Amino acid sequence: MGPVSAAPYGSPSILTISWMYIAMMGAEGLTRATEVAILNANYMARRLESHYDVLFRGKHGRCAHEFIIDLRPFEQSAGVKAEDVAKRLIDYGFHAPTMSFPVAGTLMIEPTESEPKAELDRFCDAMIHIRQEIREIEEGRADRADNVLKGAPHTIAVLSGDNWNHKYPREKAGFPVPWLRDHKFWPAVGRIDNPWGDRNLFCTCPPVGQPGPE
Repeated sequence: MGPVSAAPYGSPSILTISWMYIAMMGAEGLTRATEVAILNANYMARRLESHYDVLFRGKHGRCAHEFIIDLRPFEQSAGVKAEDVAKRLIDYGFHAPTMSFPVAGTLMIEPTESEPKAELDRFCDAMIHIRQEIREIEEGRADRADNVLKGAPHTIAVLSGDNWNHKYPREKAGFPVPWLRDHKFWPAVGRIDNPWGDRNLFCTCPPVGQPGPE
């Protein structure tokens, strides 16, 4: 098989972390963690089911430790894609869940057993508010091309700059919900072209052989 713990092309600490987690949790702890993770996922799915279509639930309407919300209908109704929702979540202080896997145009939400209920609710509140923003586009109250989802994420430099060329207000862009005024994460950069970056490697490292700083 070749090296395992030595891992010449990887990080051997990954194996150590996994082993220590299992060893310290034990059978009872792992069982409890699994139960809570499944409970968290079903709680969130139930909160969001009246706002988004939830895919692949069992015959009793439940999911396992993760669930998938379908964003594909919004591309037709509002011109909004899964990427737009993912970028908008950054304005709410969240790193987006898994996007377009295993189904293109969806988000796979996988809460862990360590998340408190308050944090689960905060994420659900953000997703519900984003659905309202999509509805504003659907109903013509927001521009289809220039809206908070298409402009997301919004940096502090953009919001505080002298020039603001969007049809929506700065406050709506940066502070869509009240609790963001108490704790706000500011992204370092705005919207980037992810597919272009994946297909075009751009290295900022010094050329090989160039001496480094002394």
